[in-house]
Amino acid sequence: MIMQNTQVRLINRPLGLPKATDFSVETQPFQPLGVHEIRVQNRYVSIDPAMRSWMAGGRSYINPVPVGAVMRALGTGMVVESRHPDYKIGDYLYTNLGIQDYALLTEEHLKKPDYGNKPYRVDPAVAPLPAYLGALGLPGMTAYFGLLRVGKIRAGETVLISAAAGGVGSLAGQIAKRQGCFVVGITSSPEKCRIVEKEFGFDTCLSYKSPTWRDELAALCPDGVHVFFDNVGGDVLNGALPLMARGGRVILSGAVSQYNNMQFMRGPANYLTLISTRARMEGFVGIDFYDEFAEARAEIADWIREGSIRSDVHLVSGPVDTFVTLLGQLFGGQNTGKLVLEIVAD
Repeated sequence: MIMQNTQVRLINRPLGLPKATDFSVETQPFQPLGVHEIRVQNRYVSIDPAMRSWMAGGRSYINPVPVGAVMRALGTGMVVESRHPDYKIGDYLYTNLGIQDYALLTEEHLKKPDYGNKPYRVDPAVAPLPAYLGALGLPGMTAYFGLLRVGKIRAGETVLISAAAGGVGSLAGQIAKRQGCFVVGITSSPEKCRIVEKEFGFDTCLSYKSPTWRDELAALCPDGVHVFFDNVGGDVLNGALPLMARGGRVILSGAVSQYNNMQFMRGPANYLTLISTRARMEGFVGIDFYDEFAEARAEIADWIREGSIRSDVHLVSGPVDTFVTLLGQLFGGQNTGKLVLEIVAD
């Protein structure tokens, strides 16, 4: 039997929210492995807001996905064929596997893939494979280093988290709470706020769709916001800036509200408040701290075991072309926790 691989390829630079017509779904026979190459069966792939910037043709922290190429995606999977001495059949890996059933990883990819970092082994006996795309993966690393290294949070400070029910935001709030901070979440609905408070342990939460959310936020933070971990941008960022405490830190992790804007991205209109409050605003990317991931992952794993952090994964099973539908759900705010596609071959 000829083994086949189904892939999702980017065929257009999307205008606005990505559509099915921006991708093609192709099935091709396996290509034979070259020397020092491996084949990985893709089990789980991470559905991330950053994917929207990877599809664009502009300047970013990594090169865009070329038109015609398999859509980039971090994933976990099992080695099913190997001609590389360092990887054996049955090894589980985390790396850029793409939106496809199987990934052929070249020697160049194994040294340094286009996402910037070598693959690393994961152990399903230590944690379920989807957890390596959540708390033990890039969302966890982004929350961990964004708060502890970039934001330098301290016990007793007020920390504001936007997209608080999402993969990064939910973890950031839990980490801040564990460090002794007063944690306020911002989400898109009262129902998500209930989840953020009851499941993720935030002190309080509000919906930015409330017409009085800015006044509500000011009342919740009478001494100002010491650290704002922003995943949303736009109006949420503008609404929070006037509330920054003196010496506050605004951490720009993402801007999910702006990724699909076709005309212009709404930037901060209230940035002059950074002068009067002596606050700073800084962007960062989680992979900047790759050399320290192993230590951070071990610490987060300890927190999970002790029960102070939970890793919630919004798992959806389906074939690779389910990816396009999940992108719409992601940007529509329909997920709670990290959105992950479990690949089930047709």
